[in-house]
This record gives sequence, C-alpha cells and structure tokens, in this order.
Amino acid sequence: MAQKYALTKEVPKFDDQAAYNHDRPISSLIRAQLLHLHTAENLVLPRKARTGININHLLTERQASEYIQKVTSLLHQNGKAGNRKVRAAGYAKTAGKGSKRARKAGVGRA
Repeated sequence: MAQKYALTKEVPKFDDQAAYNHDRPISSLIRAQLLHLHTAENLVLPRKARTGININHLLTERQASEYIQKVTSLLHQNGKAGNRKVRAAGYAKTAGKGSKRARKAGVGRA
C-alpha cells in the first residue's frame, strides 16, 4: 500500500542569474565582515601598507569583494608565521600544584 503525505512542497528551480548579482547591496553579514577586516587591517598592518579605503563607502557586493581580497592579501603578506607560538590543543599551560607559578602563588600549600 502506497503512503500519501498530506503536506508536500514544490521546490523551485535554482536561478543562477538571480543568485549571483555582484551589484546587489551588501547585507549586514557582509558589513560585519568588512568591519572585522578593517579592524584587523588597522591593528596589524603598518600605516604605509594599509589600503586607505573607507568601508562606509562600500555599497555593493562587488566593492566588498574587492576590498576583502585586497586586505586578505595584505594580511597574508605581512603575517609573521615564523614568530607564532602554537600550543597543542588541550595542553594549555596551567598553574598546577607542581608548577613554578603555583609555588610562587602558594597553591597546594596547607
């Protein structure tokens, strides 16, 4: 016996032309991404290496995309991968009973 479902929904076909509109106004999500990148640009890059672009003047997805590509490239170029110290996941340094910091702080003493 074939089972019938009461609620069904037709799924419209995907329209490639409508989905990829580079001249569409930017969303709040893209605006937030621009703000984060702008902050990173101003904190990490030296003044001479910055783009000097005012993100408030970026209105379309195309303009935002171009800015994101420029800043990402600059951040990668000016990164100092050799100077980074990365700890293995789950092995953060703590002030346990036997550590030097713990002894100075008096941890574990009765």
